[in-house]
Amino acid sequence: MFIERKLFIIFYFKCILLTSIAFFPAYAVEDEPGHDLDAIDSAARSFDPKNIKTISLSVIENPPVIDGELKDAFWAKSEVLKLTMELYPERFGKAVVDTDVLIGTTSTHVYFAFNAYDPDVSKLRTAIRERDGIKNDDYISVVIDPTGNLRRKYEFRVNPSGSISDILQNTISDRYIYDWDTEWQAAAKITPTGYLVEIAIPIDSLKQPKANINEKNTWMLILKRSYPRNISRTMGGVYIIHPPNIAELQAKQLAEKSDEPFEEFFQQKKTFNLKGYAIAHPNQKRKFGEQFKQVADQDSFNVGFDTSLTIASATKLSITVNPNFTEVEADIIRDSINNPFNVFQPEKRSFFQESMEQYSTLLPLVYTRNLIEPSFGASFSHEGIQASGNILWVKDLQTTLVMPDNLGSEKVELTDFSNETAAFRYITANKGSAYGVLATSRSGNSYQNTLISTDGLINLGIDDKLRYQLAYSKSNYTTLFAEDLCNDNGCTEIPPEQECLLGDCATNTSVLRADADRTLEDHALQIKYKHTGQKTLFWANYFDVGADFRADLGFVKRVDYKLYNIAYGRNWYFQTFKQDEGKSRGRAYLVLSALNSQKGEKIERSADIWAEFRGSYQTVFRPGIRIKERAVNRINQASLALGDNAPLFDERYLQWYFETSPFSPLTVGLDGRVGDIADADNLVLGTMYEFKPRVKFIYQDIQVELSHVYRDYQLDKKMLYLENFSTFIIKHRSSKGTSNRLLIKYDSTKRDTQRFLGNEPAFERDVEIEFTHTRKLTKQLNLLLGAKITKTHNATYDQIYTNQREIYLRLNYIFDKTYF
Repeated sequence: MFIERKLFIIFYFKCILLTSIAFFPAYAVEDEPGHDLDAIDSAARSFDPKNIKTISLSVIENPPVIDGELKDAFWAKSEVLKLTMELYPERFGKAVVDTDVLIGTTSTHVYFAFNAYDPDVSKLRTAIRERDGIKNDDYISVVIDPTGNLRRKYEFRVNPSGSISDILQNTISDRYIYDWDTEWQAAAKITPTGYLVEIAIPIDSLKQPKANINEKNTWMLILKRSYPRNISRTMGGVYIIHPPNIAELQAKQLAEKSDEPFEEFFQQKKTFNLKGYAIAHPNQKRKFGEQFKQVADQDSFNVGFDTSLTIASATKLSITVNPNFTEVEADIIRDSINNPFNVFQPEKRSFFQESMEQYSTLLPLVYTRNLIEPSFGASFSHEGIQASGNILWVKDLQTTLVMPDNLGSEKVELTDFSNETAAFRYITANKGSAYGVLATSRSGNSYQNTLISTDGLINLGIDDKLRYQLAYSKSNYTTLFAEDLCNDNGCTEIPPEQECLLGDCATNTSVLRADADRTLEDHALQIKYKHTGQKTLFWANYFDVGADFRADLGFVKRVDYKLYNIAYGRNWYFQTFKQDEGKSRGRAYLVLSALNSQKGEKIERSADIWAEFRGSYQTVFRPGIRIKERAVNRINQASLALGDNAPLFDERYLQWYFETSPFSPLTVGLDGRVGDIADADNLVLGTMYEFKPRVKFIYQDIQVELSHVYRDYQLDKKMLYLENFSTFIIKHRSSKGTSNRLLIKYDSTKRDTQRFLGNEPAFERDVEIEFTHTRKLTKQLNLLLGAKITKTHNATYDQIYTNQREIYLRLNYIFDKTYF
């Protein structure tokens, strides 16, 4: 029994830690490399079970006040741990600084306290940051798997200034979800000898499954401390935690009191949560020379609420009425006119955030930002030790979805077309492998899209993982969908045999993909194999997505293709400078891809060679050479055929990512692309000069960010178009719950209209100014006050005018009550 348990511990922690590593995506290399988690990678390879401590916790009365002081009597009764090992850069070396950890539980929360000693607190990298903004700071981290079976892990980070980040690590989809948020509390205090942190995490936020009588709940726990100086170091430890079985204690009490068959349900712990809001939101737009009018899809005044009932932590019923979209800050992402695909935007509405962890799969089949104006929604979830399930239903007053092609995508936006949306998810996991089923449906006014999918993770060994997903969809569209995608009125009436040239055509391929004359049925398949050795990395992927596959609730941007993708790379560790007192990491890897249509027509062949340095002064530098033969658009927009209709261009360009933080308050970066790149709007091969400088400076509770995108696309050594996007943000965040944010955006686009296809203006300029103030009035009442104004100027109307003005005032009231 001891040997089996020992082997399970080794197996589990190697699996859980290895799957925590951030890897490069299969097809497109991301602009920003994932955070360096080699510390966990290295620790997993030689983990000694003697270093794993098993801790059984019992209920402690009188919870501590979360103030960063560590003076409450609660901590004297808690378990004491010490982070004595360094995980990176030296595997299981002696920690260069001391860290004491306390852990205790009540019937509703688990509490952690950290005493992080530091020989020179003046070198702490910390500031008051926005939520999920902790990146290169000093911080402590708690990672909990409340089921112990590798389905998902929850990470909670706190820096010395008390700022927090919460991250969902979904093992099945191999994704880190940074825009996931949950309820928890933390406080920190810098002392002459280091810093103190207190954390309170509700058991409900962990969705701890209910254990049977005489069974133990088992958590897998990782405690980490990030210590960034010249070289980033990570101290930590791994533990098996047995929290108190609250359900068992309640059952024993119940057995002594009653024999009623339904009494057990009513005696279980239940938490009721209500978040109500009222918002005044005059949001007016106008065209040049016209009067301001309220935006059609927003009311000038609205009320709504989110409410939930949680039973014994693992079962939750949630309801939303008019979910509050002002929780989503202004989107500051702007993409180039050179990119034919839609841009992903994160979800911040709390009701939909709750479901993120369940619906995350290899194929992004659930993307709740498609739900623009939901009037009502309900969600039910249940967590078991081996399995979990979730059901979602939403009534949406608008219909928005991504209409995909194999060379681009467009967004359908029907403001007066309501629909009903539903989703179902079931996952089971055991010993590092997992399997799931997902079904979605959207319907309304003769429109229907249904989808069913199965996916899974097969654990082939410590270093090898195989993930897969197979989906089938069936869709029926009305002509409204195609008409919304038209470049001009009447595009759906163009005869199929008529040639319609790019730049002078009312229709486009997205219109053809929204065919209302037939039922669209097709499949999607993804298979991803990944090997992650100590010095090597390798992956091989196969994607097969049918021409008529549609995921209208999801964010599937490309259909009608088959992709073959492989990569191989190696890691090296070395000391860059003597003063680093540690090792940097170097990496080099090759990525090869082949992309065809379902008919075998060539879309792309590519070979990428990348190098990466990560080390001294928090520096990340990743240059790469990209060589592609690629089709970007069609000549005849009334045909989906490729071949001669979609000419192939030979692209050669250099791309890089660079960021460094020479001292704590300052972070600077410069990304870019230079070389021959094809343009989809004009079907030409030109030279791209793209540079993205950025600066972030933090002083105490003030943060200043300035970024710019310069994109000059030249054809025959003359400008075809020129883009300049500037963003200036200044934030003030106090530890008392008050924050101010000023955002200024300046966007400018110039075009050579003599050579630019289509009817586009010679220049466009937009200036947007937004100010937001948030304040915590009481423990339960929050205030948001903001104003935004947008001015525009283009060649059509040769003068600057205000085209949007917006004011919003929101009051949020939070009520939370736990019953037994």
